[in-house]
Amino acid sequence: MKSTVRQTCLSAHLLGSIFFVASLANAQPASPERPLSESLHGPAKTAYASGSLLLNNGDSAGALSKFEQAYEASKDARLLFNMAICEKNLKAYARMQSFLARYEREAGSTISAQEKATVDDALTAIKDLVGAVTVTASGAGATVTADGEVVGTTPLGSPMVLDLGKHSIVVEKPGFDRVERDVEIRGGQATSLAFTLTAHTATGHLVVAAESGSTIVIDGKVVSQDRFDGSLAAGTHEVEVTADGKAPYRADVELRDQETRTLEVSLSSAGGAPVWPWIAGGVAVVAGAVVGGYFLFQTHDQVTPVPIGVNSIGQVQFSAWRGL
Repeated sequence: MKSTVRQTCLSAHLLGSIFFVASLANAQPASPERPLSESLHGPAKTAYASGSLLLNNGDSAGALSKFEQAYEASKDARLLFNMAICEKNLKAYARMQSFLARYEREAGSTISAQEKATVDDALTAIKDLVGAVTVTASGAGATVTADGEVVGTTPLGSPMVLDLGKHSIVVEKPGFDRVERDVEIRGGQATSLAFTLTAHTATGHLVVAAESGSTIVIDGKVVSQDRFDGSLAAGTHEVEVTADGKAPYRADVELRDQETRTLEVSLSSAGGAPVWPWIAGGVAVVAGAVVGGYFLFQTHDQVTPVPIGVNSIGQVQFSAWRGL
């Protein structure tokens, strides 16, 4: 059903071509507000013009960046609506919802009751495409990120709003272990996540690989036969490897926090030539007794794709933006 379009900055795009919700019963009086192309000046106008061109050429990500620049320079609330359109095109419905809500709030009395009702209809239509997540943590001042983007610090003032699909939520604070959890967002549903922060204990990982029949002793305690692979408190540890008929291997090994270190040990026959300590690959080894050692640092990288939403939003469709 074709809607009634009034020739004003907002209605020509917002009520006419952007939202096809229901036909407006009557045309509204023209708004005295000048179009953005006339009311913006300087850097704001330049950025807005670039954003308009990019959006018309189908580059919503580029247009979003330019409209954000124009908004920062002018604080004109109408640009928030343009940003909402870009987010819709990018299928980022949670961000779109945020921009529309800000537009209503910041525009205040400058939008008519009908215009507000239309935006409210759009917000209602997309509510099932997003979900709210309440995050709590056992300590204040922890940084909360969603899919790698910082949301805020605990306690959060309000729930996060995320698009449908799977998301990674991370809570971290200096001196505490990082906690990461995945959450599946189902449209229109609220989710609560409680994170318990645990004080971080500095640990490293040590691997000792020895020949068959060897006994591995760490800090005076027998820990394994032939191979040890485990976590130890960060700091210096005394490592000893022994075997019947072999000269023992002894070394002090320093572990740093979150470091993995590997020692490969080959024992020489007992009664052989004198053994002298030397350095190889950053590890104190014993000539004739150890093949070598090295540091191995491990990192953990993860990319969580942002789920793609749907193209249609109930009966509300977007095809244009606020411009002239």
